[in-house]
Amino acid sequence: MLSAAQVGRYWLPVDLYTGGIEHATMHLLYTRFFTKALRDMGLLWFDEPMLRLFNQGIILGPDGYRMSKSRGNVVDPDDQVARYGADTFRAYLVFMGPWEEGGPWNNQGIEGVHRFLQRVWKVVVEEPRGVEGKARKEEIATLRRKTHQTIRKVTEDMEGFHFNTLLAALMEFNNYLMKAKETPVVESEAWQEAIESLLLLLAPITPHITEELWARTGRPYSIHQQAWPRWDEEIAAEELSTLVG
Repeated sequence: MLSAAQVGRYWLPVDLYTGGIEHATMHLLYTRFFTKALRDMGLLWFDEPMLRLFNQGIILGPDGYRMSKSRGNVVDPDDQVARYGADTFRAYLVFMGPWEEGGPWNNQGIEGVHRFLQRVWKVVVEEPRGVEGKARKEEIATLRRKTHQTIRKVTEDMEGFHFNTLLAALMEFNNYLMKAKETPVVESEAWQEAIESLLLLLAPITPHITEELWARTGRPYSIHQQAWPRWDEEIAAEELSTLVG
């Protein structure tokens, strides 16, 4: 069993702190004060409690003003979860705009995210219909290129806190898969790679539906215990065309 000192050495200082700007003069200030006091007492070996700070934006009411009971513009998250589910609510929060800017709540926006997750469900679990023949090499190569480009884009956006463009890339990828599912490529290993990548990339944003789909497709428990997918630059590279003048 690890001692308190060993646990502290493992976890501290915190790599990243994310919160609203209003925290700067409340618990963030207190955290920094006590850290520096303990450091001066020789009880800590670091100067700052967090190595990096990232301030998230503020979610406003549908009218564009800060939510308040007096304005009557409060959006109750419990109501949204009851209507759409936690995954839709969570996904919309990251999709509504840049994470550091926030923005006004939009009921049409959450409806769009809800429809997107319904399309993901269809792509993963519905059986393809009327697909005959064998996929051409070019079709498989195109699918793999799109898969690896999406892995690269989502990974880079995740690391940069660009969650809205991350989700936009997954929406685009899912739309592509909906069309590809109507072709013989659906019987290829490249298709299985694409579906697995879609679920893994979506899992941090929508943990519940991806866990369910992961299980329904017979993959090992749990999706949240799997390695993050990696892209191959060679596969992700755009196909070059030679023009003869």
